Amino acid sequence: MRTTEEWSRLGGALIVFLALGATLAVFAPRFLGAAAGPEAEIITALKETEADGLTLPVPGSDLPLKSRKHRFARITVVVEPGAKRAEAHATLDFDGTLGTTEVGTAGVERVPFVVRDGDWVPEGTAAPRLLAVVTALESRRRALQAADASALAKLAGPGTPGVGGPEWESLRRMSARGYRAEAWYVRLEREDAVVTEHWRLLGALPERPVDTRGERQLSLTLHGDEFLFSPGLM
Repeated sequence: MRTTEEWSRLGGALIVFLALGATLAVFAPRFLGAAAGPEAEIITALKETEADGLTLPVPGSDLPLKSRKHRFARITVVVEPGAKRAEAHATLDFDGTLGTTEVGTAGVERVPFVVRDGDWVPEGTAAPRLLAVVTALESRRRALQAADASALAKLAGPGTPGVGGPEWESLRRMSARGYRAEAWYVRLEREDAVVTEHWRLLGALPERPVDTRGERQLSLTLHGDEFLFSPGLM
């Protein structure tokens, strides 16, 4: 039979073995990623967001864009000379919400990466183009709710006319106005985005109450880091 001292030695060895295993579980993926190069590390970083979920702050909104599920696929990585910056090109399927608005997207995403504290991480967010489109859509929604023509004009691309016509005049005359986006379904292309919006307009005209639902298609074009509406805002 083993003595108490022998059992103590075995217990100590077991503790050391378990501690070594835990350390390897934490650091081995980083060592393997570094050994495989930045491409593997960046792909792994994007794929890990699928389990963690995405929560993206939307400028001007009190609520973030949150994913229920999303998937990056067909990922390629371009590393800049010096290996301090890179850009991941991928397709993104996204299903989520911005408050009560359903948000779905499919298409092309480009994600800049930088090295921070020895790790490759997104320079901003893991879905910058989707976030830019949703930011433009939410800015437009707020401007329509406020009937703010000047705010809408800032969202228009070059050569896009300002708002006007019967639909705008009716919106402008309305009191207790509420413009809700019930859903945005986004198709992201390389330099453009096409959005199907399901909307609801609530309010009151002098002659009658208003509660109208509809669907419209919107087109946006990338200008620098932002998407602008073209050829129209409504």
